[in-house]
Amino acid sequence: MKTDKPTLTLRPDGRQAAFEKDTLLLDALFEMGVMVKTPCGGKGLCGKCAVRAEGGLSPRTGQEKKLFPGDENKRLACVTTLRGDASVWTETADTPAHTVTRGIPVGPAYGIAVDIGTTTVQFSLVDLTSGETHRFPSFLNPQRRWGHDVISRIAAAGGRDTAEQLTRTLRGAIESSVIDTQKALSLPRAGLRALSFSGNTVMSYLLLGLDVAPIGVYPYTAAVRDFDGYDIPFAGIDGRPAKKVLPVAASFLGGDLVGGLAVSDLAGYRARTLFIDLGTNGELFLRNGGGEIHAASCAMGPALEGMNMSYGMTADEGAIGHLKAGPGGLVAEVLGEGPALGICGTGIIDAIALLLREGVIKPTGAFVTTEPGESLLFPDGVLNDGGTKRARLAGEVFISQKDIRNVQLAKGASLAAGRILLREAGIPPEEIEHVLIAGAFGENLDIENFRALKFLPDFPNAEYVFLGNTSLTAAERACLSDDFLDHARALRDRVTVVELSKDPAFNDEFVRCLDF
Repeated sequence: MKTDKPTLTLRPDGRQAAFEKDTLLLDALFEMGVMVKTPCGGKGLCGKCAVRAEGGLSPRTGQEKKLFPGDENKRLACVTTLRGDASVWTETADTPAHTVTRGIPVGPAYGIAVDIGTTTVQFSLVDLTSGETHRFPSFLNPQRRWGHDVISRIAAAGGRDTAEQLTRTLRGAIESSVIDTQKALSLPRAGLRALSFSGNTVMSYLLLGLDVAPIGVYPYTAAVRDFDGYDIPFAGIDGRPAKKVLPVAASFLGGDLVGGLAVSDLAGYRARTLFIDLGTNGELFLRNGGGEIHAASCAMGPALEGMNMSYGMTADEGAIGHLKAGPGGLVAEVLGEGPALGICGTGIIDAIALLLREGVIKPTGAFVTTEPGESLLFPDGVLNDGGTKRARLAGEVFISQKDIRNVQLAKGASLAAGRILLREAGIPPEEIEHVLIAGAFGENLDIENFRALKFLPDFPNAEYVFLGNTSLTAAERACLSDDFLDHARALRDRVTVVELSKDPAFNDEFVRCLDF
């Protein structure tokens, strides 16, 4: 029966699905399991989500005309909406697997590890014989259409149909990525022996189809913390690979935190150590050098992952990865060969630190009114475009007052959480020996700029160590050995959870921590 909703047809396989009018083409493709690269977070900046499409679509934007002159059917999936029946040629889509060299050596038995972040999803191919891993670029979590944070996803899951859709969409994205990888690398589908997953508690629950409602209401309960025995059906994946999900510690302390704890423990960091995973949901733990481990989580938002920023994007081609002061002005280090299209998390940290150092912003984060020529690094001064204050970073990439405020919310939350953990553990900052930083930043963060912005308390005697994406590392380890999961569970059971939402001092501490 013909529906009044627009129908999207995938070519050449002919699959169809109906969507509400004005649904973003990107969201429709995600829901149908086509994982398009979106390093700029769907802002229309990078051009990586381009597909060939025709039919009932919104008019081409100025950016599309600029990027694809004379090609009426090449469209940006992140800005194009469905107005009527339309077709998309999926072989034109740029997916994460397409960036991988076909010559990757993989044994007959392999696994796939998946880090399910609130904002992005990243996966890794694991050779179960040699233990070697091959990581793929991240892609946007397709659940983003229901909100950018876990609270929004919990609220959306309040309706049974939507909860099932959240689960179905996430599983579909993972299944599509697995199949795409197998095709791109000519992997034997029967050789897939293990699928492992790490993520915050809400993401893990939605993957498994568990009820997330109790996580979002007082007393914020995660009734299930271990997931042995739960199945995750993937109709399109051959064979019966073992499916492993990292255990969680509490409602907002998930498998990503537990995985980071286990990875760092096996790396020998057992002294007085503070760990922070910089993501949309910031998670921290503090070890006292004995057997005690305190842990907390805080809502940092996706700014450091390049989202909710005017020109933010993931660390992909065209992203400003670093900004430095040069003798002739500001020097932008851009990933890839082309011009700057946006800025990723490491560049955002550099930009704000330099704005602060140059006196272009105050410690409160507010722009200082400056005229062109007053600053060598920011020669245009503070621009005011229709009431929006912003500074030029490189080419047509800017940072606005709102962008700076979003970063302040992240640093305020993490600094307040760090201070409260120290208080609960009774450890003065000068006794901390190691500060471990995990997340998508990897080893590319400028630590002096990070410290200058006060994301954490000052630890004068600590060694700062970058551990990269420990959530994905943990999923890789789980692929290789069940012993790793046992070790993670044993450490998890020693954690004292510090509930910041129940701490009467947190809100006041958070406000005090907003200034740079």
